[in-house]
Amino acid sequence: MSNPLAISAVSAAFLRRILSAANAAVPNAKVRLGAPTAKLAEDAAPLVNLHLYRVEPNAAHANDHLPTRGAAGQMRGPSKLALNLHYVMSFYGNHDAFEPDLMLGEVMLALEHEPLLSKTTIRDAIDDNEELEDSDLEAALARLRVTRQLMTIDDFSKIWSIFYQVPYALSLSYEVSHLVIETSDTPPVPTPVVHPGLWVSPISTLRLDTAGSAPGSIIPPVWGGALHVSGRGLAEPGLGLEVDGDGLVMGGVKQSETALTVPLNAATFAGAELAVGVHRLQALAPKFSPDQPDHLRARSNALAFAISPAIVVGAITAPPGGSTATGTVDIGFTPSIRSYQAVRLLLDARNPAAPAQVILPGRDPAEGGPDAASLTFSFTNLRRANYLVRADVDGLLSPVALDSTAGSPTYGQIIGPELSL
Repeated sequence: MSNPLAISAVSAAFLRRILSAANAAVPNAKVRLGAPTAKLAEDAAPLVNLHLYRVEPNAAHANDHLPTRGAAGQMRGPSKLALNLHYVMSFYGNHDAFEPDLMLGEVMLALEHEPLLSKTTIRDAIDDNEELEDSDLEAALARLRVTRQLMTIDDFSKIWSIFYQVPYALSLSYEVSHLVIETSDTPPVPTPVVHPGLWVSPISTLRLDTAGSAPGSIIPPVWGGALHVSGRGLAEPGLGLEVDGDGLVMGGVKQSETALTVPLNAATFAGAELAVGVHRLQALAPKFSPDQPDHLRARSNALAFAISPAIVVGAITAPPGGSTATGTVDIGFTPSIRSYQAVRLLLDARNPAAPAQVILPGRDPAEGGPDAASLTFSFTNLRRANYLVRADVDGLLSPVALDSTAGSPTYGQIIGPELSL
């Protein structure tokens, strides 16, 4: 790898190789670096013009280096570029004395005989140009190879069309590859290894397919219920589970080869209470030794599941009388509502003859406030009736209660939660 001066150093070294070959064919021939000009043809002096007209990534080595940035954007190492340099070489001189032809033949033969830019040539070129004294190209590990490009008349026509009002001269095209340049940034010192060790784990067969309130279901469960997980390879002793990166207490978890039943309670979650919302579940293969770190254990795919809010209708405060009521209603929530969550109360009148849907706004997350196991909702001029109640917490609805009493006239129908005015 080299610093950015390497591109100029390659041009200088290439020019030096051409000069020695051109002088072997035509004494006192000169070389020039830059785009061809009309004056070169007018002067007819023996000269070889070298012009870098294209730079492209080297496809074979573009991804040789490791990622230079971590997931958080921190630098892991210097940024690198693997490049191919494309040059057009044009020959000028007295055509009656065959000077362009003689120089072309000698240069082609010299580059065919020794198609590499040697470290000596590079060092001499750097020494001859004080602008390049800080170049470290000669220390590069990759050898620079010079390869003649097969160009058609159409290719040369396109190249020379970019040189405005410059007549065509006898030309060749060469590629120099591959050049690697890098930044001079020094990456931070990585964290040292504290506990060296070697752990070997077989390929994991763990897989999680669904998670919900019932086997095979994806309907969100409520806190205090159970999370039913389906998958594969779930019966192994020593299996671990993580939710949002935190390990679960496996004592109450029921296991089989294709299913898990996870109690949604504080005992399973080491005293914590999951919030209403979406969570991430992952299974960990058993440890092969007691000291194997968790982050080296084989893992399943990550599976998302949601927790819905469970509600209890509490005290209703409203003056009696009249066809409408104005007051408040207390709603208890399990789990507690977090300060960042938006809450609405949805009311649906149960009278089919006079249907009505009402939305009561709750606490706005912008208002802040502590976590709350109960919220008070206000209503104004609400028609007196019996209402089915559901809570909407960040888009997740509280479940309804179904009549499961066989023989009941409302068997299988929604019977609650209910608010009566």
